[in-house]
Amino acid sequence: MFLSKIGEVYYIFFVNETGKRRKVSTKCRKKSEALAFLLQFQVGEHQKKQNVKRIVLSDFVKQYFEYASSVLTKKTYTTYQTAFREFLRVEGDKPLQLIGIREIEHFLSIKKAEASAWSARKYYISLASAFEKAVQWSFLEHNPFRKVAKPKVSEIMPAYFSESEFRLFLSAVRDSNFRDIVLTAILSGLRLGELISLRWSDVDFNAKVILVRNTDSFTTKTRRNRIVPISEELWRLLKERKQNVRFECETVFHDQKGNKLKEGTVSQKFKRCVRRAGLNDNLHLHSLRHSFATALVKAGVPLYSVSKLLGHTSSVQTTELYAHLQPEQLHDEVNKINLESN
Repeated sequence: MFLSKIGEVYYIFFVNETGKRRKVSTKCRKKSEALAFLLQFQVGEHQKKQNVKRIVLSDFVKQYFEYASSVLTKKTYTTYQTAFREFLRVEGDKPLQLIGIREIEHFLSIKKAEASAWSARKYYISLASAFEKAVQWSFLEHNPFRKVAKPKVSEIMPAYFSESEFRLFLSAVRDSNFRDIVLTAILSGLRLGELISLRWSDVDFNAKVILVRNTDSFTTKTRRNRIVPISEELWRLLKERKQNVRFECETVFHDQKGNKLKEGTVSQKFKRCVRRAGLNDNLHLHSLRHSFATALVKAGVPLYSVSKLLGHTSSVQTTELYAHLQPEQLHDEVNKINLESN
C-alpha cells in the first residue's frame, strides 16, 4: 500500500483481498494530509478484514442448510443442495473468500458444457441467493455472484396440449380419480403441489373460488396465498366429487386409503398415460398448467389477467411466453394504423 500523486491529487494504491490492484483518491493535494488519510485508511481496511470470519465452503454449506431446512420449501431445498454439490465438485472445497469471478465463470462454463445453459442459469440463481447469507453472516464483504452476469438462455415455448391431443390423452386415462386430477389441473392452472395439497375447506362452492394457501404441511411456490376462480365445468366436477366421496378425507385428491398423494407417483402415472396415448414425450403434468394458460390467451384473455390466474408475481414477464398466441388480437392492433387520406 503506497501513495502516489496523479495530477494534483494523491491516491492510495493497494491490493484487495482477491489479489487485485485498486486505487482510492485521498482528495488531498498536500502530502501531509494524504499521509494522514493513508493512516486512517490502513486502520479501516484492517478492521474490515478482522470483521470478516474465515470459513471454507463446505462449512458454510453445512451452516446454510441448517438454517434453510426451516425456511426453504422441500423442492427449493433440494435444488440448492444440488447446486452446492456441483459447485464443490467442480471448484473444490476452498476458503469462501477465495471464490471470485474467475471461479464462478469457470463453474458456469463447465455446467454449460456438461448439461446446458438452462442448468447453469438454475445453479447461478440458487448459489447467488445462498451467498447473500454469507454476506449477512459476515463471512464475505460482497456477494461475488453479483459481479457475474446471469447465464442467458434461449426462449423455449413450454409444451402444452392441443384440444385433440388432450382428448386423446383422456382416452388413455383409466382411473376416474386420476381423471379428476387431470381435469382440475387443466381447468384451474394449479401446480401439482397445489393440487395434491388442496383441501375441501379451501373450496368455496358458493363463491366459486379456490383458496391456494400456505399451511403447516404445504408452502406455495411464491409463498403467497391466492384466489383461483372456479369455472362452471370445474364447479360441477368438484361438486360431484364431493357428493360421491366414499369416506371423509381432508384433501380433495388422495389415494384409495385416504392418504395424501405423492408428487412423484402422480407425475409417473401421468407420463405412462402420455406414452399410452402415443403423444409427445415432452408433455408432462405441468403441461396442463401451460395448456390452461394457452387456452386463455387464445380466447383473447389479456396477459395481465392470465398472469394473475397463474399466480405469477411482480410482473407479466413469465406470462409473456404465451404472447405469440395472440395473432388475431395483434392483427387488430396493427390494423388501427391507416395512412390513407380520407
